[in-house]
Amino acid sequence: MTRGRRPTRSLDAGISMAQVRGMAMQFVPGPDLPCTFMIRGSGRIIFVRVKRSARLHCGIPELAAAHNEPIARLRTLPGTGPLVRELWLYSKKGAWRYFRVTESGIDETGPDGEPLVTPGKIPSAGRGVVS
Repeated sequence: MTRGRRPTRSLDAGISMAQVRGMAMQFVPGPDLPCTFMIRGSGRIIFVRVKRSARLHCGIPELAAAHNEPIARLRTLPGTGPLVRELWLYSKKGAWRYFRVTESGIDETGPDGEPLVTPGKIPSAGRGVVS
């Protein structure tokens, strides 16, 4: 059972962002599908689930608890080596946050898939923070 119309505008925006990282292949939507699309590029295969979040600007533990079901479904896919699982959350105002799904939790990334630098840590060589 669906809850309203399909969010085509947000999915189109997600596909556009994915195409920057490689070739995006969208799946036919289904109730048991763990991901929305797959990105093939730069030696990786990335399984992405796009989901709207009612409360996007909160801590990672709160987001992980609120989106436990899609995270659990993504974990049914392989996530080792060149295979990566990501959860992309968006708000109704058009803000986005990106997370890599690991076996132990989720880690926030940027739209390019690179981990965000946490406050108090020195960025690794070649990954400076630009403001």
